[in-house]
Amino acid sequence: MPTMEEVHRAYRHRLEKIPPDSWRAFYEIMVVRFIIVTAMLPFWLGTVLAFYQHGTVHWPVFLIGSLTVFLIMAATNAGNTYFDYETDSKNFEFSAYSGGIRVLVEGKITDRRRALWFAFGLLVAALPLGLSLRFIFGTGPWTIPLGLFGALCGWFYTAKPVKLVYRGLGELAIALCCGTLTVVSGYYLQANRFDRALIPLSVALAGSILNVILINEFADRRTDALSGKRTMLVRLGPEKAVRLYRANQVWSLAAAALAPLFGVPWYAALLALAMATPVVWRNRRRTLERAYEGDGINDLTLDTFAVHLFLEIGFLIPVLVAGLLRWVI
Repeated sequence: MPTMEEVHRAYRHRLEKIPPDSWRAFYEIMVVRFIIVTAMLPFWLGTVLAFYQHGTVHWPVFLIGSLTVFLIMAATNAGNTYFDYETDSKNFEFSAYSGGIRVLVEGKITDRRRALWFAFGLLVAALPLGLSLRFIFGTGPWTIPLGLFGALCGWFYTAKPVKLVYRGLGELAIALCCGTLTVVSGYYLQANRFDRALIPLSVALAGSILNVILINEFADRRTDALSGKRTMLVRLGPEKAVRLYRANQVWSLAAAALAPLFGVPWYAALLALAMATPVVWRNRRRTLERAYEGDGINDLTLDTFAVHLFLEIGFLIPVLVAGLLRWVI
């Protein structure tokens, strides 16, 4: 496993390759890889579930909805990079996956206000797309409230005056938006209604993404505390936070196991469990060995991401295949 020193050196080497004020600098603060795992895949899962149940996909709604979700998440990440600048500039203990996107800290966007305007521009671009879903393509009345809730939670995760993460509400906001809202929105835009099959999927993904955020906080705990961030880890302390982490793992697997009772195909639940359970067990063992206290946090964080990803694709692929077979037959 890489040491923290190796992580910092590798990250600095990567940043050195980014020309100041280049397109790549702005691409970095969108954190596209994070958007795909935490927003696009669950949104597509909701879409695929609607396709499995109803046999059709409204392609313009799917494409515009996907782009809208992407823009809102990209604005959230870019905005958080701007608003968290002071905290990130004091953080010298970050892991491979935490500590903020350090493009602004390293001066790769020379006037950091450009990051704010870039984030605001992404939100402005998302607005007419979201409105078109409701008023041109006729999606249901919850379309705008769902999109508005996601945009406001994302923006005010670190932005004044709300600053959710500084008030102990950041993890809850991410669990609701990236674990529940995205999959529900993907389904709703296609079906114009909600369905009980969304319940276990939302619960499983909310628990797994909450763990992603929670484990990311370990490397940043000291800096977060000094900066006034009332993260879950800062409030609970390492021991209680680790117990919560283990409980979330059980919660996510239990929701996946119960999914067939809510109308999710049993083979999708089986694949999701088969992919995620070994990694969950390995992560549990690592927490018992207190891997979160040293360089082991890097591998633990990566595998926590893996659990979330495996639950997403474990459900998505079988449901998509089943929907295609139904459509063909």
